[in-house]
Amino acid sequence: MSVKLRPYTEYKDPGVPWLGRVPSDWDVVRLKHASDQIVCGATPASSAAENWDGDIVWATPADVGKSRWLRDSQRQITDAGLASCSARLVPRGSIILTCRAPIGGVALAAMPLCTSQGCKSIIPNASRLHSVFGFYLMGAMKHHLQSLGSGTTFPEISTDVLAGTEIPIPPLHMQRQIAAFLTRVDLTVRRLIRAKRRQIELLNEQKQGIIAQMLTGKSESAVSRKSSGADWLGDVPSHWDIVPLKHLSRWIQNGTTPPTSERRYYDNGTIPWFGPSSIGDEFSAGTPVRLLAEEAFRDGKARLIHGPALLVVVIGATAGKSALLPGIGSSNQQLTAYELRRDRVVPEFVAYQVRMTEKWLRSSASTATIPILDTYTVSGLPIAVPPLVEQMAIVDEVNRALKPLSATIDLMHQQVALLREYRTRLIADVVTGKLDVSNVELPDSDGAGLLADGVCDADFVSDLDDDEPSDTEEVEADAED
Repeated sequence: MSVKLRPYTEYKDPGVPWLGRVPSDWDVVRLKHASDQIVCGATPASSAAENWDGDIVWATPADVGKSRWLRDSQRQITDAGLASCSARLVPRGSIILTCRAPIGGVALAAMPLCTSQGCKSIIPNASRLHSVFGFYLMGAMKHHLQSLGSGTTFPEISTDVLAGTEIPIPPLHMQRQIAAFLTRVDLTVRRLIRAKRRQIELLNEQKQGIIAQMLTGKSESAVSRKSSGADWLGDVPSHWDIVPLKHLSRWIQNGTTPPTSERRYYDNGTIPWFGPSSIGDEFSAGTPVRLLAEEAFRDGKARLIHGPALLVVVIGATAGKSALLPGIGSSNQQLTAYELRRDRVVPEFVAYQVRMTEKWLRSSASTATIPILDTYTVSGLPIAVPPLVEQMAIVDEVNRALKPLSATIDLMHQQVALLREYRTRLIADVVTGKLDVSNVELPDSDGAGLLADGVCDADFVSDLDDDEPSDTEEVEADAED
């Protein structure tokens, strides 16, 4: 869809600071006046087995983070579970908003469902508010909604505050046009992102092939070989040693979380504190969850990691992922740190090898509730260790071979970020009346996937959720806090 959008011809100032001017024929009303009801969620008694494992979708903030169009949840409840608490079913087309941890995640109910107390359900008044328009509007209001949160333990937006929030309301036919346009844009951008992510996956597979070839000595075809005893290593040169990871580490420790109620442990922090969200596809540890103050370490509430160290995720959905920490840092309890012995190994050499074990580690994690890796399993990982000089040469060779691939991957990540930024900015400008889509011609074949009641059809729901979670990273980061 290639269109050039322009502003509306006439505007007015409704006196709402976050919104600014709106088209002259739009209304600005409190959310409660555009809704039939705003419904709070609740949790059935967790000890009562008859309340759980039913067929009623019970959405939590984590579910909202994983799907824009809710039709499933991590946990379902029974009729007895629904009757046991104050939660109630809300109809298809309801706008589901996370009201805590974090505020502002949004999804659209693709079927009747109920929610936990971490969410509120906005049931649109069909004569005032189009469901999909409302969905995109709430998403564009995320930062404003977060500013309305209050609370001493964690920010939460109350029902009264949410109900009193002023929102722009175009004429209903304009809302339909906007909803159809943005749904089509959303789908187009997600398909582009999906294609980029698939290219990134293929390039990462190519990188892993290069790493596996060089880090196991398979590029040295003339040398004699021996079995490593590990499936992911296979045969290695006979003069290489096979050493458990723990014997290549001078210190091993799990992380901790300083009490978040003690602000002195976090205010003016300088030492990076990492969690699972910091360990991604990059070779080195990524963005820390927070910065800790030195007082947290003096009081024994945090543990300092002296790099170079290998950080391994041992608890959570990404168990098995790892990254290298070159300098000092700290971590929460979901990570185990292995401070590496530089007299035995080149840290990058070990990090490359441990990253080869990710799938094996994940498969060995217990999954009773959440994936948990036994530290002894990680500590016992066999590492193929050539002489230090050879390690240095191999790392240099790997880095040279990976450099052009890494540059291409970085470029594609930047392109994905720009696509997301374009989508976010465009949605905000359209739902707040900065850009006019009334003259945009949409394909007649599917009406942008919108059914008569304003909800996307099944194929569109699948396509729109097939890119990546909308707010999962942020939800995980908040959970780590």
